[in-house]
Amino acid sequence: MRFKVATILFLLFSTTTVHAALGARTSRYVFRSTYAFENRGDEPYTFTDDDTTITLFASNKWQSASVRNPSHELVREFEDDDGNSLAIMDLPETLDGGVTMVFSIEYVIDSQSRERPVITYVEAGPISNIPPSLVDEFTSETETFDRNEEIEALAEELTSGQSTVLGVVTRMIYWIEQNVTYTNFDVPKYPHETWSELKGDCDDQAILLISMLRSVGIPALLQVGVVFSDRIEGDKTSWEGHLTIRQEGLGWHGWAMVYVPPWGWLPVDLTLSGTTEPLELIASAPEYESYVVTAFNVSSEPYIGESRSAREQITSSDIYVTVEDVVIQGTSGADWTKLLYIGMGLVAGGSFVVFVIYNERRKRAKAESL
Repeated sequence: MRFKVATILFLLFSTTTVHAALGARTSRYVFRSTYAFENRGDEPYTFTDDDTTITLFASNKWQSASVRNPSHELVREFEDDDGNSLAIMDLPETLDGGVTMVFSIEYVIDSQSRERPVITYVEAGPISNIPPSLVDEFTSETETFDRNEEIEALAEELTSGQSTVLGVVTRMIYWIEQNVTYTNFDVPKYPHETWSELKGDCDDQAILLISMLRSVGIPALLQVGVVFSDRIEGDKTSWEGHLTIRQEGLGWHGWAMVYVPPWGWLPVDLTLSGTTEPLELIASAPEYESYVVTAFNVSSEPYIGESRSAREQITSSDIYVTVEDVVIQGTSGADWTKLLYIGMGLVAGGSFVVFVIYNERRKRAKAESL
């Protein structure tokens, strides 16, 4: 894990300018995440720096992100092994029994729509056109993108007879669309579980696709972000009653990023594209629109294991957590028919899962540095 000490004023107030292309739609979204930790036990619960990590949204060519109005000072910024930015919040050291602690932060995101590439089978390139450096970095088996013999055999079968990366990707998309039923779970599932149960939500299906692609040498990774829509509103309790998530105007979501020559990295969204025809699904990915923004990437980090460790830690304690994500500026104006169909079936646990995943990473990083 790589750490860096940053000037917090730069973190809070600097913004990478988003230059809108001709005809592009630019949107500003501001949302507040509020966390309430309630200690229902008799013994104090001890907080350390390791328990106070928050994610900072990515800034790139089509979106810029900053934070404002934190309830507690942000004292340090660092990066994980996938290059995602995080910050430490200065919270009290302990939470006494019978006491509730509340902290919050607002995210300001300027996002622009992007021009969609024209994708055709005629122009598609072979696997040999993928840069070797990308193959080395984004095709390895990891804790999250593991695979068994059955997954590898299926990937090889779907690759058979295909001379282009696009051909392989569309065949794998078709198999998942035809065989995996959308089902929401409260933590991410391993690819072999999604394969054997033929059930999974947005990030589960994306992780299965990524594992299959990596097994045949095609670079792929998971992106997690937020979908903004004034039609999203939900209130859900899970983790044996220890976790309550309330969302208004936004929902967390996961999708695959796949390297497809000659177009490069393309978003592949298996659950929000509104179509099951593979080529159309790639072309109509909602990630090109301004109302979908990227929070972080998952390539080498143990996304699934950390989610499950966090759930076990919370459910075995006397801590009960309520998280509210509320948009306070900006609406999507999108007709999210399929989003309404799947309800709040986005990344299970939303921002709190993001919070505790990075908490686990912070703890592991500190242990490795000792």
